[in-house]
Amino acid sequence: MLRLTLLPLDDRPVSVRLPAQVARVAGATVEVPPPALRPRLRHAPDVAALSAWYAGSRGRTDASVVSLDGLGLGSLIASRTGSERLDEVLAAWQPVTRPGPPVHAAIVVPRTPDSADATEEPDYWDPHGPALHRLSAELGGTTATLDDARSRVAADVPADVVADWTGRRLRQHALALAALDLHRRGLLTTLVVGVDDAAQRSLSALAQEDLARWARLLGTGHRAVVHPGADETGAVLVARAVLAASAVATPRVAVRCAADGGLDRVAPYETGPVGHTAVRQLEAAGAVVVDPRSPDVDCHVVVHAPATGPSAGDWAVAPPAGSDGAAAAATAGTVAELLAAGQRVAVADVAQPNGADPALVTALGEVGAWRRLVGYAAWNTAGNTLGTVAAQVVATCAAQAAGTFDAVAHRELLAHRVAEDAGWMSHARARARAELGSDPTRHDVVRLTADRRHRWESLVGEVLARTPGLDDARVVPGSLTLPWDRTFEIDLDVEVAR
Repeated sequence: MLRLTLLPLDDRPVSVRLPAQVARVAGATVEVPPPALRPRLRHAPDVAALSAWYAGSRGRTDASVVSLDGLGLGSLIASRTGSERLDEVLAAWQPVTRPGPPVHAAIVVPRTPDSADATEEPDYWDPHGPALHRLSAELGGTTATLDDARSRVAADVPADVVADWTGRRLRQHALALAALDLHRRGLLTTLVVGVDDAAQRSLSALAQEDLARWARLLGTGHRAVVHPGADETGAVLVARAVLAASAVATPRVAVRCAADGGLDRVAPYETGPVGHTAVRQLEAAGAVVVDPRSPDVDCHVVVHAPATGPSAGDWAVAPPAGSDGAAAAATAGTVAELLAAGQRVAVADVAQPNGADPALVTALGEVGAWRRLVGYAAWNTAGNTLGTVAAQVVATCAAQAAGTFDAVAHRELLAHRVAEDAGWMSHARARARAELGSDPTRHDVVRLTADRRHRWESLVGEVLARTPGLDDARVVPGSLTLPWDRTFEIDLDVEVAR
């Protein structure tokens, strides 16, 4: 059995549980830091102790998947809020520079969210976040100096706040360049640079362009990938590690979309077309992307394109007015045709951020797809969704070829994604927030009572129960938790009939 060390981005389920689920599909296991060395929201662990744990774990496992933000600063949020110097972070990275099993690593280009919510950002984000977001756009789209740009769009932001914000971005950019150098020197087997919650015109987009240029100049090919995403990188790299250890042929994957020009659309929080992100996420997971007309495709990823018109929206802050039934039917029709032809198929729903398109969930049930899909996701950003699907595709194809595939783990992962992405994000969360009186534009703080748990589990379970092909899955009673004491994300256990 393949054993992996996982040093996650943080302690959220998408950082810890999801990579472990992908590993289980392939018959592998992951070793994670003990609870005392895991971060929680704004509380980072002892980085020196975490680095020492990683060094020990790496020595007793076959390969490791490492968040360099976690290893060097403690967590993703600590990378946004911590005051550590560049040399201190690099010192914490020392365990990956020593001889040992392969290291598959990721680092994140920081975001500049258009929000005054400081829950995950430096304290000055309330109230200066929106102005800093405008400043990022101004600097990303012009050749203006910082002072000139600030005078136009962020004049009310104190100079020391702007200096701190730009200084943090500079440190993180230097760390990403340092990671590329580690990869160039052969110390990192794989490197993924995820661009977190960005926009086409922003400092993040400029950073992405610069890092991608350096990756090309260094000739690292698809082993050093720069693309939108962040939270999904652990799962993507677990799939990459599984494939590398399996000694099987590289999966050949095609990307399809039922909507004309759908792959050219740019989703919210992204820096470029979803078709490009899909390709890069698949390459990061270890696949080779081929023409859909190729005669030897191992799996087809069908992308449910970003919505336009009334069906556009954001399930977390501004739910869409309704679903585009015709678009959902077209996507499901493409899936049905491929399945009927005996093809492996996975679905990436990026119609709206932060949740699943309910019409597509229903349409996939109506064509009998749910028991036959290789992968599915619809959570948070398009990069998160596409990377999660890429991880499932590569892990499944590799495991089936190697004879290590766990069919029950695969079914549970698929049902779990529907429970969270459709059952919670698109169905139950808005009802829960209305019940609590939460402001959807800010993270809430919630005490999870037994009554709330029972009620919310029932709402999630409704979606599974009414969907053909998922009606044998159930939420384990009493398992729903709020990992960060807020309604934005949940954790829960899902069982399927055996």
